[in-house]
Amino acid sequence: MNIKQASTDELVVKEYPRYTRWFDGQLEIGIGNLILTSERLIFLHLVHVTDEKQESLQRLSEKATTTEMLNQAIGLHKKNFQVPLSAITSVKSSLHSILPFPRFCLRISHRSDKKRHTEKTLTFMFTIPLWKGWFQLEITTVMLWVRLIKTAMRAARPRSKVKITGSK
Repeated sequence: MNIKQASTDELVVKEYPRYTRWFDGQLEIGIGNLILTSERLIFLHLVHVTDEKQESLQRLSEKATTTEMLNQAIGLHKKNFQVPLSAITSVKSSLHSILPFPRFCLRISHRSDKKRHTEKTLTFMFTIPLWKGWFQLEITTVMLWVRLIKTAMRAARPRSKVKITGSK
């Protein structure tokens, strides 16, 4: 029973907590967590949670699946969003020009509307805390995320069914 439930549940591949900045052009829209799962990419804004809400979230986390917990977290802020891996068209690293010097960032292009085929670009910058900066470089963090998202996209791609015909 548990094996069946675990195989249908969404898996968290990578998370960059509290220090991910989401940009639209040069404008910073939010700071929060970037989460890559086996099915989608999620951005969660930092929110202040009251004690009552904290208790209800703890009760939910005891019995909920990963998918249910992520869906609950997305509902905590109106600007939280998710992008299915199937909608992502490209993932790359680039430079984001912020004075006084340019910084590395993650750019994700995705289809936002299936009918109109419009494409949007998301830009994320990973701010590394000073104490971690001695061991973790910004460029390696961005390249790791690019590689992980591409790998997750390949794994999430539906496999085509192959007919095997035998000879008589």
